[in-house]
This record gives sequence, C-alpha cells and structure tokens, in this order.
Amino acid sequence: MTGSKESFTLNFKAPEFSEELRSEGAEFLQDLPVPNRKTERWKYSPIAKLLNGSLKTFGSEGLVWPEEILPDPVPFLNSYRIVFRNGTYVSSLSDFPVAEGVVCSPLSEVDSVEFKNTYHRKEWVGAMNATYHQDGLFLTVDKNVILDRPIVVHHLTDGSDTASFLRHFISLGEGAGAEVVVWCSATDASSGMCNSLLEGHIASNAYLVIDKVCNEGGEIFKFSHEHLIQERDSRLKINTFTVKGHWVRNELEILAVGAGTDSVFNGTYMPTGLEHVDNHTTMDHAHPNGTSSELYRGIVYGKSTAVFNGKVFVRKDAQKVNAFQQNSNIVADQGATINAKPELEIYADDVKCSHGCTVGQFDKEALFYLKSRGIGTDEAKALLVKAYVGDVISSVDRDEVRNEIVRLYSERHGWE
Repeated sequence: MTGSKESFTLNFKAPEFSEELRSEGAEFLQDLPVPNRKTERWKYSPIAKLLNGSLKTFGSEGLVWPEEILPDPVPFLNSYRIVFRNGTYVSSLSDFPVAEGVVCSPLSEVDSVEFKNTYHRKEWVGAMNATYHQDGLFLTVDKNVILDRPIVVHHLTDGSDTASFLRHFISLGEGAGAEVVVWCSATDASSGMCNSLLEGHIASNAYLVIDKVCNEGGEIFKFSHEHLIQERDSRLKINTFTVKGHWVRNELEILAVGAGTDSVFNGTYMPTGLEHVDNHTTMDHAHPNGTSSELYRGIVYGKSTAVFNGKVFVRKDAQKVNAFQQNSNIVADQGATINAKPELEIYADDVKCSHGCTVGQFDKEALFYLKSRGIGTDEAKALLVKAYVGDVISSVDRDEVRNEIVRLYSERHGWE
C-alpha cells in the first residue's frame, strides 16, 4: 500500500518487552498529524515525496555485503563493532566487548528495556519508530567502569524502497565512561527511509562521547533522533557530521536533570545538488551550574537546502548556567537556501547565555589574498572551506575518526 504504515511488516521475532511500546506507538501513529509545510517544526522539511512511494522492510539474509562499503567504516580504529543492514543485526560482522560491568548486545536479544523518552507521543515519525522498530545497540556500563575501546555502530541501507527502523539504548552508571561512533551508510542504488532513535542515560560523574556520521548514497530519507538525559556533574559530547545524504533530519534533545552538567554538541553539513539537511537541537537546563556549548557550521552548494533550528531553555531554578550557541552558514551558490532559527528562552536571572546566527558568502578579501598568492579560485575556496569547518571537526577526540571524516569531505569537495 503506497505511503502508509500497512506497507511494513516485521521480519524477525520481536522481544516481549517491545510489544507494549509497539502497541502505544501504533495508537499515536493513527492520531498524530503527518509532518507537512503547515507544521511549524517541519515546514522547511516536508516529506510528501517519501509518502508518495511504497516502502517495505527487508532483512539481510542472502545478501552479499557490497564491496564499495567497508563493514568497519573507520580504518585503523581499535574498536568494538555492531553492524546492522536494513535494520537487522549482522552477527558475522560484529565484535562485542566482553568485560565485567559491561553489557553490549543487539536490542533484540535483551529481556527488558525501560525507554523513557516520549518522542513517539509527540511526533508521527517517532510513532513510526516505536511501532516498527527492528533492532539496535543495547549498551549498559556499570558504576566506575570505563569502556576500553569505542563502539562503532554501523548501519547500511542496501536496496530499493527499503524501510528500516533502528532503536538504540545506552545507559552509563555513576562515574562510568563510553565512546560510541554511530555511522550510517547506503549504496548509491538504494532508496527509501532510515528512521533511527537513540536514547541515552548518563548518571552522575559519568561521561559519554558520540560521533555521528551520515555518509549515505542513493535517495534515502534519513530521520535521526537522539534523546540524552544527563544527571549531576555528568559530561556529554556529541558531534554530528553529514557528509552525504539525499534528505537528512537530525534531531538532538539533551535534558540536564542534575546540577553541574557539561554538554558539548557540534555539527557540520555541506549539502550539494538537490540534497537537504535539517538540524534541530534542544538543550534544556533545569538545574544550576550547568554549561553547554553548541557550534554548527554549514555550507550549501548547488540547489541544496539546509535548516538549522537550535533552542536553549534555561529554567527558573537553573541559576549560574553558562550556555553558548552559534550557527554559521555560507551560501556558496545562487540557487542554495538556508533557513536558520536560533532560539534562547531564559527564566533564570543569574546566567551567562549567548546565541547567534550568521548567513553569508565566501570572504572576498580572503579569496583575493589567496588568489594573489598564485592559488586558483577553486583551490582557494577549498582552503577556506577546510578552515571554516575545521573548528568543528577538530572536536572529534579520536584521530582515526577525525581523519576519516576529513578524508570523506576532502574527496567529495576537492579539498586536496
């Protein structure tokens, strides 16, 4: 059935704990409005083209992994790995940590999970994920345990008119620590939708680092929602890089539910052609002495479109909060479009908060200076671009991850 949820069928035996979530998701799916141009949060990112198609879920059985995409997307990184293809777990390509105090497995093999986010009650896209979720990462780290290596979560979309629904869960105990790389790929012949959700709980004095990379070929509608809860004195860093993607929507929601939290979240996007990239972020400070730093930089080429909507809440009891938000954009070509809306709502009176947004073109003086030194126009622009997004890319802690991100951007935009 075209453009309706009846076109999806589950292709694996779901664990019992998910049945309640599926049932609740199905109820909200019937009642929640489908996003369109009249929906405020979606008016610049309509999904009518997606709904006009016919989608279905596929497994990975009988499929040969494509040669052009490595199962391990980050060369030379000493890491653990969990691999999914079209929403289903691929055991032969996965490698889990085996350590006391660490539980890491596919979500489908877990007996019970307590999801706390309510995205499926607020958004039609969230209700779809709750109703049809297939598999994902399940990770818990006990008190004062530090995971010795990063975990790479790699999802591949491979096929025409494919619908996949990932759901990840991460929980860190008091004083624990973990690094996770979430990487999404798609073959050039692929089409359809990838709808993923990640819920994370960071206990007091714990830290979580997430590097998220979208490098999808084909024509995939990519929905990604992170719901992260921080308790007292916890630390979070999440970097979001859209290297390539037909239609991408990144939604990040951070809730600081304890005092003294530190949140750092950055992003880079450089769509080309007719690509579309949408970044929506929410930082909610509800307790005192918290800090947050947000930096998103984008360059739009060709006839591509980009959206940035960043909202920071500072609640009444969140005194002594220091919150920074900055979104900068370059419109490289005449047909490109950026819609930016930074927002700041402050209800406390003893805070340091700032936000800003810029939209412009390449610095003519800088271009002239480089060209006067014998550098061609294209090469000069490549140097400026690399420097422009360098601050964001440099926030990646692992050299191997950072180098691969730079390599992919360089290859696509001709930096070298």
